[in-house]
Amino acid sequence: MTAETLLHIGDILGAHGLKGTLIVFSHTRPAQAIAGYSCWWIGKTAASAKAYPVRRCWQHGKRMLAEIEGVTDCDQAAPFKKLKVWVPLDVVETDDDEYLWEELIGCQVLRAGSNALLGTVTALEEYGAQDNLLVQTPDGAAEPGEWLIPFIEDVVTDVNLDDGVLIVDLPEGMDVCFTPRS
Repeated sequence: MTAETLLHIGDILGAHGLKGTLIVFSHTRPAQAIAGYSCWWIGKTAASAKAYPVRRCWQHGKRMLAEIEGVTDCDQAAPFKKLKVWVPLDVVETDDDEYLWEELIGCQVLRAGSNALLGTVTALEEYGAQDNLLVQTPDGAAEPGEWLIPFIEDVVTDVNLDDGVLIVDLPEGMDVCFTPRS
């Protein structure tokens, strides 16, 4: 498995109990969807990740707990703290109107109507109500800075992953979501 073919879906926070159970923060939505993957690749980076079959995974409060093959006590679980959980991209299923964050990063963002380039998606952030795109203005822009654009249907009107382009229709007053760079 190569780093380019793995998707980061969770983080191991530590051990739970004496039997080597791992505490996992899931990045999947819903969080329980992480339990649907029978094998996790675990490592500090995708390139260093190794495959571990998942024996059992369940929700415990706001976190997920998991038992993986080869880890049967807290001493064996301890080195997994702060490692990342990855799965192969080819096992991840999305609906037609769903996108992986990794697919959106690097896309150009154009303003609806004028097709004016606002910038490039550099990251996504989750703020509870909705995800937000962080869009960096292009080099040489008249007003360099960063946009924070809600990733909602009313604002992001078209996503074309083949061309790497998002079309946004910014409502009036949306300029308050722009932070100039000095």
